[in-house]
Amino acid sequence: MYYNKQFQNKPKGYETANIQIELKQTKIEIEDLSKGLSSGATFKPALLNGTKSIDWIQQQIFALDFDHDTTIQEQQNKCKELNICPCFGYTSFSHSEQEHHFRLVFCTDKVITNREQRDKLQKILIRLFEKSDKVTFDCTRLFYGGKTLIPFDYNNRINADELISTYWKDNFDETHIDNGMKRINKSNNNIKNNNTNKVDNNHILKVEAIKTLNVDIMKSLLEVYSDKEDNIPYSITVPFQFKSQAELYNYINSIDLCEYLGIYNYVNCILPEHEDNSPSAHIYETDSGTPVYKCFGCNKSYTIIGITEKLAKCKRSEAIEFIKKVYNLELIESDWTKEWKQKMIDGANYLDTEEFKVSNPELAKLIKTRKLQIQKILMYLTQYVNEDMQIDNKPFFFASYNTLMDVCGMKKDNPKILSQTLTLFALLNMIIKLQIDDIPEKELNKAKHIAALHKQKKLTGFYSFEEYGVNLFENSEEIAKVLKENNFTLKGLSREYVLRTFGTELADKVYPQYKHENAQGTTKQSDERTSQIVECLFYCIEQKGYVTEKDVVYLLGDKYKYQTTEIQIKKSLQEILVSYDLVRVKASKVNKAKYNLPEIINYQSYVICKK
Repeated sequence: MYYNKQFQNKPKGYETANIQIELKQTKIEIEDLSKGLSSGATFKPALLNGTKSIDWIQQQIFALDFDHDTTIQEQQNKCKELNICPCFGYTSFSHSEQEHHFRLVFCTDKVITNREQRDKLQKILIRLFEKSDKVTFDCTRLFYGGKTLIPFDYNNRINADELISTYWKDNFDETHIDNGMKRINKSNNNIKNNNTNKVDNNHILKVEAIKTLNVDIMKSLLEVYSDKEDNIPYSITVPFQFKSQAELYNYINSIDLCEYLGIYNYVNCILPEHEDNSPSAHIYETDSGTPVYKCFGCNKSYTIIGITEKLAKCKRSEAIEFIKKVYNLELIESDWTKEWKQKMIDGANYLDTEEFKVSNPELAKLIKTRKLQIQKILMYLTQYVNEDMQIDNKPFFFASYNTLMDVCGMKKDNPKILSQTLTLFALLNMIIKLQIDDIPEKELNKAKHIAALHKQKKLTGFYSFEEYGVNLFENSEEIAKVLKENNFTLKGLSREYVLRTFGTELADKVYPQYKHENAQGTTKQSDERTSQIVECLFYCIEQKGYVTEKDVVYLLGDKYKYQTTEIQIKKSLQEILVSYDLVRVKASKVNKAKYNLPEIINYQSYVICKK
């Protein structure tokens, strides 16, 4: 990830925010990278699909940062001693002859796509070059450019497998350079012995500025608009714009909380209600890379928005607005985005109307217990509507099962329930499950990365929506009627059921992941069971003129498990009815007369007979 703007001094506040937005995946030669970085450009060694560690995809460049207690010559000698040589190095903006500050940049002989291998290699480099800064372990680490090139050989490469095989020790995982819930300690970079009081004062001033929601003071403390050379304030006229709420909030939650609060080590708790006499609060990062304020004394944790709310004793919206003004952030939603957000909100509300119930009585009954879930999903996904994420002029989204279970308030011990629920919504045209072929490459790669990271066999689901209304749900109502006639239960919902009941086209729509796998959609065993069910049906109809599902289950009890037969009947019944000109009806007085059924049948029973 590379940003080619060449700075003359270390970027601050406003500039840092802009860099995070402007960083782009870039194909660049090692020599050109060295020239750019030594002239003030900025980079992240890793390729990311976002700003957090969970967004890591691959990496070939590894960098080490040296800020104290060493010299360039000492580390050059160390490279020769270890026979681990970088491609190049460069001095940072703060470098001087008296105090050497610099970076070494290494390149592996092949691209690393395994996160565990990446982490091991970075830890090994940090351990071997023991005077390097430990914070470079972070896979999302941003490296600023510098002033002067430190030449090595651009052809130098390191072999990750060899280094891990030679140097890796399991106890490396027990060190403070571990990823995850780690304390951020920037004392080596930001706190010098001669200016400790200045940092403490800055921390206090920042907290007071947040308490009073004073934007101008907070900007000045963050150096958002101070020109370091001439000390002349300037106004930032061009805001950083975001196209969706999620994009904006993700950025806000990635802001450096250490810098925002002026906290780089343990401090007395800053929460108004906690009288803390000993340093018990610090900043840590979650596994996903979100900075969090944590106090062990009062056991409270807050992100940047939450801590702003607590300090200012304000509402969440006010806290967000304050942060937006401080960092000059702006949500710019296109007319298309606003229109689709409203369509999704209207769709969620439509399901509660009398109009929906009157026009779609069977559909309304069928989803009665699950209506709230689709409404919650619709409302949740409105924040992700973005004109850059659309297919066929409709927004699309991707979301993990864990996320959607949280949204729906489902217990996570049985994800199958969510899977079946989403399948039912897809069957009823309430959501669209996207096919792999339709998903843009960038989003598909991100989904593949997430699946690999969590060792999932299947990709995160991609979804879209049609605008809810009478015309859309006309077909849904007919499907709901068929499901009712078949005595449908969610338990029996499967691709085979949809395939046998509604045909291949709808089955491929509801189960797009299997479109190119098992096109037939059935197994030899299920086809055999279906054939046996047909034989039982006709045997009973020949004997007494009708048959119940219980009759079939009983007759096949010796051959299959009762439950197996019950499930197979649900999957195959509609196909059997259509194929063999049979009907499943309630044994009412009218139907007894119509289908010549005996009077002994309980009028509440459902029977299968010839038309």
